[in-house]
Amino acid sequence: MMFRSTYLLIGLFILGSCSDNSDTAIQESENQTLRLNLIKMSGNTLNSEKSGSDMAWQEYYELKNEMRFTKVQIREGDTLQSQGNFDIVMIESDKYLKFTHDSEHKIIANCTGTTEELLEYTDSNSLESNWEDCRGSSLYYQFEN
Repeated sequence: MMFRSTYLLIGLFILGSCSDNSDTAIQESENQTLRLNLIKMSGNTLNSEKSGSDMAWQEYYELKNEMRFTKVQIREGDTLQSQGNFDIVMIESDKYLKFTHDSEHKIIANCTGTTEELLEYTDSNSLESNWEDCRGSSLYYQFEN
């Protein structure tokens, strides 16, 4: 169910950015956001999995209209933010959310040193970072209901 509503909302974002905004439903969707929360992290050692307030930091993405996002990370009382564009991409046969930040920022989690992050869909409501490939940490995200 959440999978369908996620794609519906993203589809409405795309339609809203291409329309003359005469459709009330599209206008209403432009003010909505989807929130993707970091729910769990794990390292490469036994019993290193942490969730909730036990994680080293809290983090979420807000997916907004016109395929824009804001990433927010809260660590040791400091709140950091980065913004950019997102897209749904297929790499081989796997589906990803691709986040391209407007500028370099220390909260970008990737192995390449670029402004891009990839989160792979593990099911219709959950995604996983590919950061583990180089850092040894897995980051797990879930869309907020």
